[in-house]
Amino acid sequence: MMQNNDKKTVVITGGIGTGKSTAVDIIKNFGFRVLDSDKIVHEGYTKGRELYLKVVRRFGEEILNDDGTINRQKLGSIVFNHEESLKDLNRIVHVYVIRKLMEGVAESGGETVFLDIPLILENLEQEKEYGLKYDEIWLIYVSPETQRERLRQRALKENKNPEDVLNIINKQMPIEKKVLLADEVIGNEGTIEELGARIKKLLKIKRIGW
Repeated sequence: MMQNNDKKTVVITGGIGTGKSTAVDIIKNFGFRVLDSDKIVHEGYTKGRELYLKVVRRFGEEILNDDGTINRQKLGSIVFNHEESLKDLNRIVHVYVIRKLMEGVAESGGETVFLDIPLILENLEQEKEYGLKYDEIWLIYVSPETQRERLRQRALKENKNPEDVLNIINKQMPIEKKVLLADEVIGNEGTIEELGARIKKLLKIKRIGW
């Protein structure tokens, strides 16, 4: 879905354990603005904010803690046991986040803006329906074997059960399927320096910032 103005919008995505966050940091270090969809959600849930008020209006004050903040566990127990409630929550959150992202793009001064959207490929048609506009999707990629090994090592380092962490992969779209949907695939099997070099090369090919 192409932008209608001269500003280029690129979505950065990847599966858990592929190194998307590292890629985003590299892109920021190159001087580009990156709008973070997860950060928008986190800030939106702050007491009194627009997203907070919409969620409380839909699901009631029983989802709140004593201090008025949203209790994610209580909210989760409601939506994950009720399909329509989950759809309502997803719609409320996605519409809000996409509007904030598009406002951020419009307000950005540079010629290119990057959007950090972890699960865009899982929800692509829905995101478009809610007003998301972009020019390209760049996928940070590692093989399924590397992805699982990285997650296993991360879990052990954080004293978590590796199987619990690995189950997250099963709930996401397989990385090989994401490859087929992305406009560009950036391999991340090597070092951070190699990833930076690949991103820099792609930016030059696309004539972004150079």
